[in-house]
Amino acid sequence: MSLLLAATAIGVAIGGVVAVSAREPRVVLLGMTIALVGAPFVADPLPGPLPLAARLVAASLASYLLWIGSRAEAPVGRGSTVGWPVEALAAAAGFVVGWGTIGLGAPALGPAASAAAGFALATLTVLPIVFARDLVRLGHGLILLLLASSLIRVSLGGTPVALEELVMSGVVVGMSAVVAFLAVQAAELSGSTDGPRRRPISAAGAGVDLPAG
Repeated sequence: MSLLLAATAIGVAIGGVVAVSAREPRVVLLGMTIALVGAPFVADPLPGPLPLAARLVAASLASYLLWIGSRAEAPVGRGSTVGWPVEALAAAAGFVVGWGTIGLGAPALGPAASAAAGFALATLTVLPIVFARDLVRLGHGLILLLLASSLIRVSLGGTPVALEELVMSGVVVGMSAVVAFLAVQAAELSGSTDGPRRRPISAAGAGVDLPAG
């Protein structure tokens, strides 16, 4: 296995750490983009030109959709509840376990780097999926879990065929669209709970803006 493949797997894991531990939406988006773009390259051999292009287009479109969601003035989440050092250690542990259990007891057709990156991302998704307090963070966790399952599948069965890559591309874009939609809806609901400002009427009949309460 080449060092470039191992470095790509580490980059995907780092992207996952950033995505689940950051609080600033734009930083979360950066981590998600790194994971989405890097995941198709953690395979040996690489997918064909057309399937790889489809995955990269899907990753770009998914990142754009998530960017639209990050622009919505939704309530800011707490990020990781345990901090990025703990998330990084958990991802590192998952990476080592995935590398050491390649094939899960059966002959593996794919590289160990795919299993390592997949286990690292799967470990990182536990807190966002189980303990998330907002739907957007939950959605990010589910997208990373989808990437984790695809990477583990690559480690077990080898490089996916073109049709499987196309299906994976469609699912990634669809889930990203749902997350962006939820972010926009959360922003609208947050704005609607503020309530209208009171406009008392003066003796002259003109409206004067005064702070509520």
